Amino acid sequence: MDRTERERQAAQRRYLGWGLAFEPTMPGVDLARDVVFDDGPNGRVLALVAGTENVAQSLAVALTTLRGSNVFDATFGFDGLNALAEQIEPNLIREQVRIGIITLLDRDPRVRKIVDVNLDDGRLGAGTPDEAARAALRSSRTLQVQVQFETITDDRLSVHLGELPRV
Repeated sequence: MDRTERERQAAQRRYLGWGLAFEPTMPGVDLARDVVFDDGPNGRVLALVAGTENVAQSLAVALTTLRGSNVFDATFGFDGLNALAEQIEPNLIREQVRIGIITLLDRDPRVRKIVDVNLDDGRLGAGTPDEAARAALRSSRTLQVQVQFETITDDRLSVHLGELPRV
């Protein structure tokens, strides 16, 4: 690794932060996460994520946390979950979810610019090679969330934030 790459990684760690690594307890169902351990020189240590991985993990956790449910930070979380419980038109629910995601990204000081918010429920893209997967997505009424944004360190990230059930 050359000097410029080391400086870039140091800048990412400094400006994008670091934190504990979490992984879903039930892969495919993003209901809970647990800490990850690594082998250290003196035994087991908590695994860490830094830079762009930290931003992606933070956004995925925020997307699955109801806004206001964290007693230490009432502004943390995703406000779009309330839209999923309302009995309104599905297109309006999707737009409320999209607005909630944009608001979530906009509140994060590490995000400089939102490029795209893609909500895929399997209805578009008929005739694609993976038609069976799209049909399964439609029948499960699951919404896959993919966002693209630029960070304050000029990195452009495309992050699959997870799936929202029953949209």
